Amino acid sequence: MDKATVPRGRRTKDMPSGREALLAAAVRLFAAQGYEGTDIRSVATAAGVGANLIRVHFGGKAELWAAAAERVLSRAEPMMEVVTQISGDTQLKVEERLAIIIQKTVAFYKDNPEIRDFAFRSVADGGERADFIAEKLLAPAYASGKATFDEAMATGLIRSRHPALFFIILTNALSQPHGFPDILAKLAPEIPKEDAYLYLSMSVTELFLHGI
Repeated sequence: MDKATVPRGRRTKDMPSGREALLAAAVRLFAAQGYEGTDIRSVATAAGVGANLIRVHFGGKAELWAAAAERVLSRAEPMMEVVTQISGDTQLKVEERLAIIIQKTVAFYKDNPEIRDFAFRSVADGGERADFIAEKLLAPAYASGKATFDEAMATGLIRSRHPALFFIILTNALSQPHGFPDILAKLAPEIPKEDAYLYLSMSVTELFLHGI
């Protein structure tokens, strides 16, 4: 958005507030470009507001990243609650619980690519922001399904040196990049793009659970 198209004055009712627009833009840009590759002016431009609003609402770039990370956590928490409930449902067989967790995780990543990309980019960048994501997002996500992972290993359903390693392998298998449907279509044009994530869910389930 160029300078001439940045909205001025009061925002209309159908537009998000300046703070909300900045948070949404910050999540997208930090996810795509990382912390060092993102500057506050580009975030403000993407949000359609003046750069001074970042100072007003957040203070600076570090505080903006922290607020964006908290936004990511708040959107991921309901998914972790769902996985915790599934993992604790002893009326379901362990293989059924794992299959449902895989299905719901694929759907979550499909619907929330910014969350996936923000987390993985932050971890790749390393440092204190990677530590924050590991502690506040990845560790709770692992804990939400750990009971099922432990049981699956104990019964021989899955084989892994440690449930944490299985969690990392599973997460990487399910969290495909945004262009995944396009790449799959080039490799396998017989698979419709709209079914890419369905096929991913089915294939990962078959890989780990032998078609259950």
